[in-house]
Parts: sequence; structure tokens; C-alpha cells
Amino acid sequence: MTHNTSLIQKNDKVPYSSIQLLVMTFFCLITSSITAQDVKKDGGLKNKLPIISVAPGVFHFLGDVGYSKPNQPFLSKPGFQIELQLQTKSRLSFAAFLLSGQVFGEERDRNKALNFKASIVTEGIMLRYDFINRKRSDQVLVPYLTAGIEYVIFHTFADLKDSNGNPYQYWSDGTVRDIAQSDTAAYRAIKIHRDYDYETDMRDANLDGFGKYNQSALSFPIGAGVRFVISPRVSMHLSTVWHLVGSDLVDGVSKAGSGDRKGNSKNDKIIFSSVALRYDLSAMSTNKSKNVYRPGKADLRDVDFKALANEDADMDGIPDIKDDSSATPASKEVDAFGKPLDKDDDGIPDYRDLELNSAPNAVVTIDGVTITEEMIEEKFRQDSLAAMPALVEYIQSYDRLIQRKPGLEQEQLDKLNEQKPLRKQIPLLYRALDVDGNEYISPKEISNAIDDYMAGKSSFTIPEFYNLIDFFFMQN
Repeated sequence: MTHNTSLIQKNDKVPYSSIQLLVMTFFCLITSSITAQDVKKDGGLKNKLPIISVAPGVFHFLGDVGYSKPNQPFLSKPGFQIELQLQTKSRLSFAAFLLSGQVFGEERDRNKALNFKASIVTEGIMLRYDFINRKRSDQVLVPYLTAGIEYVIFHTFADLKDSNGNPYQYWSDGTVRDIAQSDTAAYRAIKIHRDYDYETDMRDANLDGFGKYNQSALSFPIGAGVRFVISPRVSMHLSTVWHLVGSDLVDGVSKAGSGDRKGNSKNDKIIFSSVALRYDLSAMSTNKSKNVYRPGKADLRDVDFKALANEDADMDGIPDIKDDSSATPASKEVDAFGKPLDKDDDGIPDYRDLELNSAPNAVVTIDGVTITEEMIEEKFRQDSLAAMPALVEYIQSYDRLIQRKPGLEQEQLDKLNEQKPLRKQIPLLYRALDVDGNEYISPKEISNAIDDYMAGKSSFTIPEFYNLIDFFFMQN
């Protein structure tokens, strides 16, 4: 379901009671249908009681903010689900459920810095299909698929200010300050730190001009799991359910936004992974019908608990319960925590590092190959236009190094300050580029100048721009 601005409604009222009524109506219809089938011929009623389950678990969020690449870790928040299930004579069963918790996301790069935290309440009805082996009454593991419909209510907040009410200003050097980098008073900016107090109500803040948009939507949960039978009454569920939300505003960012708040056209998704304890109130019924599945006493001696504990999804030799990186390609070397080895500590795992012995603190490409200012300068001397991609690659590689080792940039600045009497003075034409006022145009500052020039925002002529690049290499 694709998000569009029609979902951004001015109506602030949520039809919560009507959804509750809908769920209760469906539940009563299901109950009546099942109970009618269980009437004895002599007029009596069989003991048809529901199955209750409680499921603590974790929420993961897939949307415009946060997780975006397969090699990134999921950001998780706790959640809790209560479910009332009615078993039929077939492999199908129906359940009404209530799910509550929080989701959140963080995103930070050179182009944008976004975050959010949202409370979630959802209630709905699920249809479940159990893969039951009719030939075995002692089946211990029962896989199942599930799907349904639900109504989701969310309330989204963001951490946009510190404890003193100062808006966060994200600079290209990775710091957070109280004055924007582009402000004329940026030289007076001081570093501040996020307090991770999500104080701003995203709908009330109206950052994208959506007004009082609807903070609720229909959603379609689909998932799979396995039921581990402990006794005729008690079982345990391990499951993961994808909630396909019919809204793109759970994280407060959508396609209709602008600037760094412009998201993609896909609706948000919520993943709930849980371990549920299931108690069957009707398991001890006197009904002995062969058509109704009644698991016998499980022989736990045949269950290989050691194998379950040693399960290794990415086959890297580290059990999933200890694996910090579940996306490591099979057969690749990893450390004791499942992380790919990086022997030269250049930030590139050995299995895709084309230069396994990079020097300490070397600036390397995404393939792990060392790239230096001298190499870029030589290319620039030969063909300035053709060297631009290599220059941009160097700056991006330098940014990755500084993000991994923030203290390294300060060490380099200290060394430059010691050499200040020997350095060439910044020409008056380029002094505005020295944002931090240290009389040195850093890689990040030259990167901003290149971005402005390529975007047509720079006042420099072509000769002035290439003279700027020359000065960048000559200033040491």
C-alpha cells in the first residue's frame, strides 16, 4: 500500500471504540460458530474453552528512519502481546490479540540526521494454520503460518533539542553544536550532546506542514513460527510477525516531506519477534474425538537442546545467541563474537579487503585500498577534471576514518597548529571556507566547497575553484 498525502488527515479523532467493537463482533461470531459445532447429540455441551497466550518480545522498525541496509543491525524496543485463541477441528484456528510497545530509529550521515521514538498499540484478529502430523499424537514441534488484520495506533516523538532547549545543529565534522554550520556566527558555536530525551511531539511540531495527520491505520500482520509442546496444556511459541502498516508516518517522515526529511514512497513496517507461553484451558476436555488434535505426552528425551542452543543462521561458527553480526557471509573468518576479522583495523572486513596490510590510521577506500593526498594531487596535476571523482572518494574515505576514530582528527589538528608558522596563509577569497577558524582548510571543509560547486551554489569561477583545489594540496 503506497503512502500518499490523502493519509494525512485533519481529523484528530481516532475511532478506537469502533475498532474494539469490530474485534469483539468478529470474536463473538467465531465463538458462536465453533460452539455450535460442539453441541452433543444429547443436548449437552462439550468443554470448549479458549487458549490464552502471553508473549514478551522485541519490536524492529523498517521505514524511512533507521535500518536501511542488510548489514546494519536492527534497533529494537520491547513489546508485549496478549492473545485469546479458539481452536477448531481443523488445522485452522482464530485469535484476537492486543499488542503494545515502542519502536525507534536513528539515522546519521553527511546529508541528514533523523531520529524518532513511537509508542504502538495494535489490536486485531489472526488466522493461524498449524502443520500438524495427524499420524503422530506425540508431535513436539508444530510449525505454523499466521495472517490477519489489525488496527494500529501510534504516537511519535523525536529528540530535537537538548535539556536546555537548544536545537541540535549537526555539523559535517560529526559534532553536534548549538549554531548551524552555515550561520555567519558559526565561529562562536560550542559543542553540545544529545540527551536522548524524545521531547518533541512530531505531529504538534508540524515540521513538514502535514497538520493534524491521522496517527492510526489499518495493518496486515503476516508471520510464521513454531510451537514447542511442553504438556497437553502448556506450550511455547517462537514467532516473528511482520506488520504491514497502512501509513508512512510512524517515524514522522514520508515521501511528502522535503529536504533531509523526504522519505521513500513505501509504507512503514513493524516486526515483532516474541517468545510466548501458551495455556490451553480445553486440553483436559473429556472430548476424545479422533478428529480433534490432542497432543499426547511429549517425550522430551528426543529433543536435542544442545543443537537448538548451537543454531548458527549465517554458518560462521558462532551460535546465534552469541553472534553480534548475523549477516556475515558463510565460510568467512570471524572473531569470538561473530564479527568479520579486520586484521589491519582499517574498517574493512578482511573478506572484502583488497589490501590486507594497510598502515595504521590509513585512509582507505571501501575496498580497503590506501588512498593518500599525494596520490590525488598527482592525478589532479595530470587532469583536474578527471581527478574530481578520485578527490571525492578520498574525502568520503577520510570521513569514514574520522567517524571510526574521532580522536584522530584532533591529533591531526594539533600537529597542524604546531606547523602554523610554516603553513601558507589562506587567501582572502577562500577565508569563508575556514568555518572552524583554525587557518586550515580541512578535508571536510573542502568537501562542502565541492558539494556547493557541483550543486551550482558556489560563487567561485572555474579558475577560482581549481585554484582552491591547488591551495588545498599546497597548504601543508
